[in-house]
Amino acid sequence: MQPGDFLVSDENSEWDLIGLDPEDRMRHVLDVALVDQLRQRPLEGTPDLDAAHGLAALAHDELVAFGTNGQQNLNDEDIALVLRVLRSVLRRLGIKFDLPFRDFKGFHGYWSGHGMSGSGGWGARRGYLQEVFEPVFRQLNDLEDEEDAGSIRGVDGQLKNIIFASNGPKPKIVLQDAINNIVEISKNAQSCLFYDRPLGDSGLIWAELVDWWKGKHQFAGASDRDVGLHLFDRLAASCDTSISKSSTFRPETLLFWTYCKRYAREDGGKQPALLPQVYLHYDPLTRKERLGEPGALLRERMDFLLLLPHGVRIVIEIDGQQHYAEGDTASPRLYAEMVAEDRKLRLKGYEIYRFGGFELKQSGAEDMLTKFFDELLGRHGF
Repeated sequence: MQPGDFLVSDENSEWDLIGLDPEDRMRHVLDVALVDQLRQRPLEGTPDLDAAHGLAALAHDELVAFGTNGQQNLNDEDIALVLRVLRSVLRRLGIKFDLPFRDFKGFHGYWSGHGMSGSGGWGARRGYLQEVFEPVFRQLNDLEDEEDAGSIRGVDGQLKNIIFASNGPKPKIVLQDAINNIVEISKNAQSCLFYDRPLGDSGLIWAELVDWWKGKHQFAGASDRDVGLHLFDRLAASCDTSISKSSTFRPETLLFWTYCKRYAREDGGKQPALLPQVYLHYDPLTRKERLGEPGALLRERMDFLLLLPHGVRIVIEIDGQQHYAEGDTASPRLYAEMVAEDRKLRLKGYEIYRFGGFELKQSGAEDMLTKFFDELLGRHGF
C-alpha cells in the first residue's frame, strides 16, 4: 500500500483512491473512513505490514512538509488520526512507536522547545524525523524479509462446514457430495449447530453469527439483542447446563461467560465470535461402537475456537484431570498424546492456548481471563 492510497481527491467531486505524486500539490483530503477502519482491524485484502508501510511513509512525508515548506496536504485533525492509527497497526505487528506530539501544532511546539527553530531549523527538523522513523521502516523491512523467507500467517484453506456447540449425542455425518466436500448431518442434528454460510478472509464476528441464527429461526419482531441472547443461551448449553450469574461456575462456563461480556460493549457486534465445542476432526464411530479400540483421531473437538481475519484461528483448551492423568495417577502417555496433537495444529498455523481447570477455579480467575482476552485480541487489532 502506497502513502497516497489513504488520500482522495475532491476534484470534480469524484472520490477515487489515487496515488500521490510528491510534486503534485493538488488539494487532497484524508479517507477518514478507510483509516479509521484500519485502526480497528486489518483491511480485507491488505496485510497490516503493507498498511503500516503506507501509513508510516504518509506520516513522515506530511510531517517533513509541515516542518520545511508548510505545503503539507493534511490538517491537524487528519495527521492526528494518521499517527494514532499508525501506532495501532504497528502495535499489532509488535513494533513500538511513540512521538512526543500528536499533531502539527504539537510538532511545532516540540521543535520550538528543542532548539530546532531559527536559521537552519528545517534541516534539524528533517533530521529528527529521519531519526524517529528510520527504526520503524527498518523493522517493517525485517518483517517483510521474514515473510518472504516463508513464515506462515494464519491457516491455509477455505473455511466451511463449521460444526459446533455440541451438547448431546454425537451427530451422524454423511458426505452429500464427496467431490465438493458437501456435508450433511443425517442424525442428531439437534445436538449441534452447523454454520454453513461462506466465510471470507475477515473471519467470523458476533454480528454475523447472530444474523445467521436469525435466518435459521422465526423471530417475529425480535431485536438483534433478543436474538443474540437466544443464541447465547444455546451456545452456553454446550458448556454447562447452567449459565446463571453464580460464583460456582465450572471452568468452561466461566471462560465462556467472561468472554461473552465483550458482546455487550458498544462495538460488541464486531468482536470475534467465540465458538464452543467445535469439531476439528470427525470419527464416525462413538467410543461405545469402537468396543474399546482406540479411535483413529485423538482429538475430535476443540473446547473453543476464534476465527479472526487473514486465516488466524485461535484454539482455547481447558485441561481437566482427564487430559493428563488416569484416575488420580499422572499419565505421561496422555500428556505426550496431547502435546503431539498440539504440535500438529501449530504446524498447520493454529494458535493454541491452554488453561488448567484448576487455575480457573481460583479466586481472581475472571479478572485473569478478562486480561488475557484483552491482550490476545489486542494483538490482532480488536
